[in-house]
Amino acid sequence: MYFFIPSGIQRGRYVVYMGLTKATWIWLHNRAGILIIILVIIHLILHWNWIVRTTRNFFGKEKGELEENEDKKIEDKIEKY
Repeated sequence: MYFFIPSGIQRGRYVVYMGLTKATWIWLHNRAGILIIILVIIHLILHWNWIVRTTRNFFGKEKGELEENEDKKIEDKIEKY
């Protein structure tokens, strides 16, 4: 528990926790946040077609209906196996 919960009340600019100062933790936190945002944007770009198709199928058709070509695509995949 010592490594996860600092003991006592420590205040100030140069408080050290796990060998890093508060300023270093803030820097790491900010950089990690920027990295996560970049990764989420890349993830959305790579999966954009799936997002568009799923949204169209969900809002554009009644439940259970697929786009016209979807049935053929599914049948083609089944025939390959």
